[in-house]
Amino acid sequence: MASSKARSRNRPAPGKGGRSAAGTGSGGTGSGGKGPGAKSPGAARTVPTAPAASAASAVSTAPAARTRAKQAPPPEEPVLAPPSGPPLWLQLTSLVLAVIGLAISAYETYAHYNGSHLLGCSAKAGGTFDCTAVITSPTSMVFGVIPVALLGLLFYVFAVPIMTPWAWRSRSREIGLARLVSLVVGMAFVLYLIYAELYDIKQVCEYCTGVHIVTFLLFCITVFSAAIWGVGERGHFPAFPGRSRGARR
Repeated sequence: MASSKARSRNRPAPGKGGRSAAGTGSGGTGSGGKGPGAKSPGAARTVPTAPAASAASAVSTAPAARTRAKQAPPPEEPVLAPPSGPPLWLQLTSLVLAVIGLAISAYETYAHYNGSHLLGCSAKAGGTFDCTAVITSPTSMVFGVIPVALLGLLFYVFAVPIMTPWAWRSRSREIGLARLVSLVVGMAFVLYLIYAELYDIKQVCEYCTGVHIVTFLLFCITVFSAAIWGVGERGHFPAFPGRSRGARR
């Protein structure tokens, strides 16, 4: 009897303490005996999602963006590049001069081979101006074979194409050098002809003087253009409509 009462006193009572002990020994689920699926009071608060946060930041930065847009300076106007060659009026002037030189040279060549008198030239004996005496004199023949008038005609047949606006706009170094060298040689030949007229033939031809003036003007235009805009770029050719840079390569 006494032993049975002692065993009943040692047996744990099924009360609050028993549940707490059972809960404590069930894998360390925390105080209160709550299981793994239970949520803590702090976890009940919801954290804003990423889309909501980005929308809030966009709304907050919108006024600042509008302020920066208002304060932004206006776009600058594009600066036009300087022309890469002589202006159009100078190109056309050189072309007109070359055509005039070609016409005069052709007329002198015709008169030389036909022995006809040049219109507008005086032929007074002992006078200073006598075109016929100049174009038929021995000095008017190079090496005694080639007439000077024919050389002038060939020179201007070459000068007219290289003085066209297309040739000026091409900016090809080859064309620029050919133009410059031909005018330098032509001007040197003109100086020789002036010397021959004044000291050998002792007569002056008005038509020849006209060709000399035209050649001198073309020489000035060519040298001035080469000094200001250069003689072009190696391998550079004008762009044609409907032809891209890649096609040219």
